Amino acid sequence: MRENDYGRIGKISSIAGKEGNAGMLAYSASKAAVIGLTKSIGKEYAETGITCNALCPAVVRTQMVDDMPAEQVKYMTDKIPMKRCGTIDEIAAMVVFMCDPETSFTTGFCFDATGGRSVY
Repeated sequence: MRENDYGRIGKISSIAGKEGNAGMLAYSASKAAVIGLTKSIGKEYAETGITCNALCPAVVRTQMVDDMPAEQVKYMTDKIPMKRCGTIDEIAAMVVFMCDPETSFTTGFCFDATGGRSVY
């Protein structure tokens, strides 16, 4: 990337990294670290043509979520105004956007994909 003065770095964090989740200390802390790393890399390489952004999704419909008890999934989706999980395709579309060559004036930013749970 440095040799070409161009690059896109996309990271996946979590809304838990911004808000914290009770009972998930290690997970929330590690996702907050991804956010901090994203912001630092974004600033450090801002003049090079390399951007670094992260995506912070809420709960996404994956096999892991499918294997959870329905009441646990309901507890999580009740916090989401859309009252549903995100989809893998929705998350992939956001990653493509973050890494698009035309998204060249955004770096060190954490995009939310939370169905309205996080609107700040």
